[in-house]
Amino acid sequence: MNRTGAALVLTLMICLTSCNLSSTTSPGTIPTATSPAAIPTVQPTTASNQATDTAQPTGPEVAKADYLLPELLTRFTPPPIIAIPKNSVQIEGVAYDAYQVPGNRIRVVCMQPCPLDDRLIDAAYAGYQESIQQLVRVVGFDVVDAINPIDIHLTRDDSCQRPSGEIGSSGPYPDNPNSVAICLYINEPDITQNDPQNPLTPETAIRLGGLGVFVHEYTHTLFDQRFTFSSHDFVFPIEWNTLTPSDYHYSNMCDPEYAQEAPLTYQLCTTKGFTFKQLIQSLQAVDRLYQGGYGNVYGMVGLNQYRAILNNILGSDVTQVFTDVGYDKMMAEEGSTGLYQLPSAGEACSYQALLAGDGAIPLGTMEDFNAPFEKTWQIKNTGTCSWDGVQLAFVRGEAMTATTSVPVPTTAAGVGVEVSVPMTAPGAAGVYSGEWQLRDSTGHAFGPIINMMIYTRPGCTLPSEFSYFKAEPATIGPGALAVLSWGQVTNLDKLEIIGLGSQNPNGDILLVQPAQTTTYTLQATCGSNTATSQATVTVDTSLPAFAITDVSATADPADFSGSCGAYGKRINFTGQYVVNGPGAVIYHWDRSDSAGSDSAYSILDQAGSQTVTTYWQIGGSMHGWQGFTIQAPFDRSTVRAQFTISCTP
Repeated sequence: MNRTGAALVLTLMICLTSCNLSSTTSPGTIPTATSPAAIPTVQPTTASNQATDTAQPTGPEVAKADYLLPELLTRFTPPPIIAIPKNSVQIEGVAYDAYQVPGNRIRVVCMQPCPLDDRLIDAAYAGYQESIQQLVRVVGFDVVDAINPIDIHLTRDDSCQRPSGEIGSSGPYPDNPNSVAICLYINEPDITQNDPQNPLTPETAIRLGGLGVFVHEYTHTLFDQRFTFSSHDFVFPIEWNTLTPSDYHYSNMCDPEYAQEAPLTYQLCTTKGFTFKQLIQSLQAVDRLYQGGYGNVYGMVGLNQYRAILNNILGSDVTQVFTDVGYDKMMAEEGSTGLYQLPSAGEACSYQALLAGDGAIPLGTMEDFNAPFEKTWQIKNTGTCSWDGVQLAFVRGEAMTATTSVPVPTTAAGVGVEVSVPMTAPGAAGVYSGEWQLRDSTGHAFGPIINMMIYTRPGCTLPSEFSYFKAEPATIGPGALAVLSWGQVTNLDKLEIIGLGSQNPNGDILLVQPAQTTTYTLQATCGSNTATSQATVTVDTSLPAFAITDVSATADPADFSGSCGAYGKRINFTGQYVVNGPGAVIYHWDRSDSAGSDSAYSILDQAGSQTVTTYWQIGGSMHGWQGFTIQAPFDRSTVRAQFTISCTP
């Protein structure tokens, strides 16, 4: 029996023998330090059609955790999974369950009878809220105020009739142009069967907001009613830089991967040196025109206006680039009057802002009834005006304060500032959300809508409740890794594994490498009381020292010549490794174009082989490779699967 875990939805943490956790066979005993066991290394056997790096394994020492997993998969610490208020609504004459925090435009809707569990939807709602905040921090603005509601459909229904193969879409309901319906198909068999590593549970659903399909569709929504078209030229760069902000591969819009998905920004980059930073600057200028009422196409900002914005930013005429990618007809249809209408020259400076950080009391914080707190945001002045007389004003939802606006300290252009609002948690259990926005000295709104959301409770009382706490494999040989995992723990102030520190109460995993049989204690603290759950990893010395005896990787197809179609040619890659006993293995993929995957783990309960897969959608002719690397329990060489693609007309 074998299992795999993908880092896309689970936070991977490594606890090796340096974690000062020792063996014990008696439940309740606090572990003490032991010395690490020696771990053998085995060179992989490579097939004749595979190439391998020349780097040698590091020897018996286990690599440190910061090397194994330099960046963990989750982009945020998940907020608590709290029950979201639910009511029945009519959408296009059909009854739906609607999960919505009062005052918040986001609704998760599910056609009655809903096939999904309430707690799963509650978890997804929390993840989506956090993802929206991440996206707003990247682009600098949110959906226009007129759009309400923003509905997220998690399954196929009467309003979301899924075309074959589609995983998401967005657009207004036919009878309400000021609405948005984001259609996701997270429980479709072809999606869940193709991704068995990510079962749809509340623990994984809370991170659904991190998946590209939701961020992609919400990014489209940012441009609804603001710009004359919602092009992938903007959506893909924003989406990819929201999901992987530290990956230069996605910040570089000259990368060939953008050639098909975002041709305008790709051509601007390759011919004019256009950068992702300038893209965001240009889109914030679009928002400024829209907010100031300068849109010249039914109130929206037109392509010709955007062309003028780019001319100004790049100091070069970009008309030919727009024509080359097929926008000449659309620009001509906008007409010849006011093509380049921009704010008047008398406006010496502009007001713009970017949400730089959530500060104190982050999104989804739990507060006791009637508890006073101070909410702080980090906001950067990205305009050219110095802020003098600027206010942060309450817009809608729950203010949780009698103060509906607070002064912003004088802030020079390009400088960040912290803005705090004293608040008091409501005295009833629930989830509360409020929206705030900056106002200049004349009362004009600018910058993104800033969301505030907290959960309330009457204070911590026993008993804490554990969903589960287990070790897999429960029995390992010397030197092997095991996975500790747990589900949500409710009603607590703090969750920790004794000797290993604080842990995520929403459920998570921890990789451990005990030198001897060890019992791990998951402890929940609630006021002055504690509750515990335990899991034991048995180290069976009669088993051989854990070793990986073979590693291979293949590409399918490895050699292709023919039509690659409108979306390019998909190459499927298979990685396989063989082990001599039970244990967990950490691996990752990388590619010849410098992109790579996050680390993931796989579990085997006995000696044998494990197969993992990935794919690469190739946009055109290319010779390259996909590398499969075993990272732990000891460092290994990378095995590469080579391929050659020749795309013909």
